[in-house]
This record gives sequence, structure tokens and C-alpha cells, in this order.
Amino acid sequence: MRKNVLLAVAFCCLLPLLSACQAGKNGQSGYNMFYTPEDHVQDLVVQEKFDAAAAVYDQEREWFAANAADPDVQLLLGKLSQAMDARFEALLAEETAKVAGLQWPCPQSDWAGAKESLQGLDDVIFKMEAIKLFTRSEYRPAELDGAKVLLQEKRTAMTKGAAEAFAAYPLATAPDFFAEYPVSVDAASVLSEGKAAWDGAVAKADDKGLLQLSTVYGAVLPDEMKKELGAAYFAKLCTNARKADVPKLLAAYAKVGEAGLTLDAVPGVKIAFLEVTSDTLKKKGVIEFPVAVDLDMPFEASAADLKQGFESKAVKEADIVILFNLAMTRTNRRVDTSNYVKSTYLAGYKEVNNPDWDVLQVELQQANVEYMTASAKEGTTSAGTDLFGALGKVIGDYGLSLKTEEAKKKMEDLKKKVAETPRYNKEPVYEEYPYQRVEVESVKTGSVQYYVIDKRKKRYYSDFFDIRSQEFFTVAYNLQDSDPNLDEIRNTNVTEKDLDQFESQAVRVKLSELLDHYASHKGKSRSYVSMDVIRRDIIKNRNVAVASTKKEDYGFDRRDDKRFESVVVVRNSKGLGSGFYVTTDMVLTNYHVVEEQKFIEMKKWDKTETFGKVVAKDVRLDLALVKVQDRGAPVTFYDQKEVKLGDNVEAIGHPEGVDFTLTRGVISSVREHTSIMGVKGKPVLFIQTDTAINHGNSGGPLFLGRFVIGVNDWGWDPNVAVGLNFSIHYSEVFKFLNDNSVAYRKGH
Repeated sequence: MRKNVLLAVAFCCLLPLLSACQAGKNGQSGYNMFYTPEDHVQDLVVQEKFDAAAAVYDQEREWFAANAADPDVQLLLGKLSQAMDARFEALLAEETAKVAGLQWPCPQSDWAGAKESLQGLDDVIFKMEAIKLFTRSEYRPAELDGAKVLLQEKRTAMTKGAAEAFAAYPLATAPDFFAEYPVSVDAASVLSEGKAAWDGAVAKADDKGLLQLSTVYGAVLPDEMKKELGAAYFAKLCTNARKADVPKLLAAYAKVGEAGLTLDAVPGVKIAFLEVTSDTLKKKGVIEFPVAVDLDMPFEASAADLKQGFESKAVKEADIVILFNLAMTRTNRRVDTSNYVKSTYLAGYKEVNNPDWDVLQVELQQANVEYMTASAKEGTTSAGTDLFGALGKVIGDYGLSLKTEEAKKKMEDLKKKVAETPRYNKEPVYEEYPYQRVEVESVKTGSVQYYVIDKRKKRYYSDFFDIRSQEFFTVAYNLQDSDPNLDEIRNTNVTEKDLDQFESQAVRVKLSELLDHYASHKGKSRSYVSMDVIRRDIIKNRNVAVASTKKEDYGFDRRDDKRFESVVVVRNSKGLGSGFYVTTDMVLTNYHVVEEQKFIEMKKWDKTETFGKVVAKDVRLDLALVKVQDRGAPVTFYDQKEVKLGDNVEAIGHPEGVDFTLTRGVISSVREHTSIMGVKGKPVLFIQTDTAINHGNSGGPLFLGRFVIGVNDWGWDPNVAVGLNFSIHYSEVFKFLNDNSVAYRKGH
């Protein structure tokens, strides 16, 4: 009895503690066996704190789901759902009635009210959907789903009618259709379906209306419709682009851009570009890089044919012609710092012992010992005198035989592995080397005269502008291709090729800048009667530029010795050699210069480049004939039977890649020698000379005065004998040219 009393007292003492434990973590109610979520909700329902009760349900959905079969829980949640439903019942009924009463289609003046009604019902539905208790079908108010269906039906009807409403909407004068319409619709779809209505609005609008359309709808217009709107706006601003002067065209174009619109093309205006720079200046190297125009304005533009010039179709058909006359364009390099950086390159390989091979050797020796041991034991099993003893010997011998075979197979496998494994491995050997790293500032400067010719107004404007383009480079020189860090070095440095590319590429000028400059100096433009006036002006300025370069020109007269005009640089895939014109379109060179290449690149004395196709060759004579794209000045061959020993002769060629070098010597002898190409047959007749002939001279002419007496071919190694050089005799050349029906020149 005393024990029961003590338990009762202890229980009573624990009750306050259990009640005090209801405050859980994060402010949420804590529950235990004496106080469940059901008890909590019950307390709140009794106190008519329905929102708080619904919140408890939301937090404890798992508990209520686990106890869903409990009748008391069902009764409690039923009371809660009825109470929550009662709170929204009147409001839901009111908003539903408003939406049900909407008539569609309706006048534009009623759109705002319709939008408000739709939004009101949507808000109520949203709030009720947020109550998690209503997601369970048994507690969900029946009228909620009906309201959702009604709302969706009304919105669907309005969405389907959007294109029709768009067509009837005053687009150019009213606010944004998509902002005013009662429901949100896909602008792209409505614009596509209502394209005819849009086009009609654009056609009827004045410039202010078009600007309104751009301001209101520019953000949702597809690119094509935006361009069409831009073209329409430009046409309103510049009603006759064909006859408008450049300032008016530019002003209209600028306003189109300010409106956020674009143009595919300025209608009715063609522009032609033509460079009229003096060829003399180009040949003198005064023009080191070209100038190009960036077409940052959508004019129909084309480049005129340089050969036809003013008579080209592009210039004749153009409304505006822009001419460039480059007075000077030059590049200048300034080296700020230069230093050498250490790196490594793959110098070769060395042989080192292969550890795998050594391991296999040890394993093979062990296998061999195992095999020999097994073989020795085989057949040594002792036998008893009875039947069981004999049977034991047979079994023992069989076991030893298996071990012997296993040992043998292991040994054979290892022998095969040893044979397949290299005795030595090749280990790369890296050596240190320095490459040069140079900090370079490259500056491109120039002076360009330009003309803007408005053929429609018969006026032109000319002015000069200066060019300056500056870049900084870190250039790496003398890199080894086998440097393991090559990619990393090239990622942080450039090559000489990159620098050359920057210096030779065109400096670009914006078309808009040229035309703006012309428009701002309209008062300084001059009229002209014919394009001859401009042509004479260009020629006058050319002559001034050429004359100014002569004052600064140091060197030699490139026109003084006409023989150089017959000689070309012949490039092949391995290097270069020499050649010379024997007719206006045929170049003679050595076979060993072109070998089996079909197409050959060439450079002429005037620095122009061309190419040719090998059309004939004689390996024994070491001669080849190339038909060339660009014409040149043919040589005249010496045609006398004899030459005089000691006469001065001169070779023109490109020794060691030094273009167009003249060397002088004398005729030492005339003698036969076997073909240097290793071909059997008759010996070849050569003129022996002490004229310096080096790599790069091959294929070039040997001159006796103004006549060619030989084709420079080969020489003794200077380390063996100095001054022993040989040119193919002109008589051998005659045979080759005659065999190929070439009409060459001869004289004396």
C-alpha cells in the first residue's frame, strides 16, 4: 500500500515537468505520449484559433497521415476543415460570381475590370490552395475545384481571342496591348497571328506613331519585324533617300538607331570603295600596310576593281564613291627590353637498363631450377612389394610428372616474356638552351587622303586623316621545337610571325566616321562637272607624295640594270633558288630547284609575287621550264661559238636567301663533267667560273655583259677548293629549249 502511494506522488510531481516540455526546438511545439499533435489542434480549435490549428497540421502532416484511421482524428480534422472553409466561403462565392458574370469578348474599356476580377478569384484560390488540409480529398471544399475550372475557362477564352483583340487595338496611339490585356499571352504568337494588323498599323502611322510603336513594342518584336519597323521609320524621316544628301541620310539613320531599331540596308543608296594609291609608292615600300573600311552602316557597298578604277562597274553604278589615296603607312618597332630565358629541349635518347628485363631474368633462373629439381625427382618414388605399394608409386610418379610439366611451362612462358622485353629502355636526354624574349612596342602610323564623292549631287569632299595603332608584344625567338614547355611558352609569348601579321594587316576605318566627317564639313565640299576633275586631283596629290619620298630615299636605282627584271626568286617546299625569263611567260631554272613539284611560287624584281607550273624538265641537264602567270622581261642568250677565257661574267641570284644579289668573276674554262644529278649518259658541257655561286644561286643566269652564257648550277665545297663553280653551257640550254619548242632570243 505504501509503495502505491509513493508512485502516485511521483506521477503528480512529473506532470508539471511534462507540461513544461511542450515548448520544443525552434519555437515549435514538442509532443510526447501525454500531449500529441491531435491534443494541440484540439486546444486551438476550442479556442477558435483556426489559422494556428491549420499551421500545426501543416507541420505535423506525417503524424496525422499515420493516424488517419483514428475516428477522433477524423472528427477533429473535419471540424477544422469546416471552420477554414467557412472563413473563405463567402469570399470565394463573391469572387466566383464576378468571374462567372464576365462577358467575353468585351469592350476595351472593360479590360481593366475583367483583369481585376480574374486576379481577385485567383488570389482567393491561391490562399485556399496554400492550406495543406485542403489537399486531402476528404477535407477539400467542393466549390474550390469549381472555381478553378471556371477561372481556367475564362482565361482560355481570352487567350484564344487575343489575336482578334490585337487586330482591333489602336496600336500606334494606345498603351501597350500586352500590358492592358486581361490575361498574359505569348507576345510572339500574337504578333505572328496579328502580323497583318501590325503591318497595317505601321503603314498608317506617321513618324511619331512609328516611334511610339518602337518604344512600346520594341522589346517583344522579332528581329525581322524590328527591321521592317526601322525601314518604315527611316522612310518617314527621309522620304526620298535616292535624292537625299549625305547629311540627311546620316541624320535619319541616327534617329533610327536612337529609337532602338535596326536597318538591313539604307534603301536606294549604293556605295563603292576604291583605293587609288600610287603603285610607285607601293613598290618603294612606303606603303607597308593597307587601310580597310568597316561597314558599320547598312549601305549596299562593294569594292571597285583596281585595274578598271573609275571605269569599273561598281563606281559607275554607285551613288556615293569613297576613294583612298595612301600617302604613307609605316610600321616602327621599339624594343624596350631583351633578355635570355633558360629552358630545355629534347637533345636525344640514351639507353638505360630495363628493370623489368632484370626481374624476368631472375624469375627465369628460378623457374629453371624448379624445372630441373622436378625432373630429377621424377621416377624416384620408392615402391612397396604389395599391390598397394605399386599403386602408390604410380600415383607418386604421376604427381611428379604434373609438377615437371608445370615447371616446364612456366619456364617456357618466361623465356617468351624475356624475348619480348627489351634489354634497354630509351630515356630522353634534355639539354639546357637559352631563348630570347623581347618586349616590343609596334606602332603603325600613316597619312591617308580620302574622297567622299556624292555623284547624285555632283559634289565631293577631300581631306586627310592620320592613322596610329599601337600594340605591345612579348616575342620569343629561337625556340626549339622539341622544348617540352613549348605550348606554355607560346601561350605567354608571341612569335615573329604574329608580330608581322599585326604589322601587315589593314588598319580599319569606320564608314560612319568618314561620312560623319563629310557631313560636318558639307560647306567645304566642291562641285565637279565630271570625274576627270577628281582624277586630276588624285594624280596631282600622288605626284606630290612620290616626290616627297624621293627626298628621303637612300639606296640604288632599281631601274638602272634591266637584267634584274628578268630574274625571279623560285620557292619550293624545301627552300629557294633562282630562275630567269626566257620568254615573256616562261622561266628557266634548275631541275634540282623544283624537283617533282608541279606548282612553284615566285617573286619578281618589283617584289610582286606570282606562281607557275612546271611544263618541262631534263634531269641529266638539271634544267626545268616553268610557265608563269605574270609576264616578265626575257633575257638574250649569247650565240657565238667561242668564249674568251678571262672575260668578266656576273651572276644574279639569291645566295643563302639574300634576294637579288650580283656577284662577279671571270670565265675560267669550258669543260665537260658528268651530270651532278647522278644520271648516266653523255657528260654535260659547263662554263667554269670563279664567280661566287652559293645555295640560292642555282637556276639563275650567268651574264657576259647583257647576254646570258650559262645557268648557274653547282660548285665545289669551299672547304675543299675555292672558286670552282660551274654553269650549264648555253649550247646545252639551246638544245633543251629547242626540244621544248621555246622561241628564245639570241644575240652578240
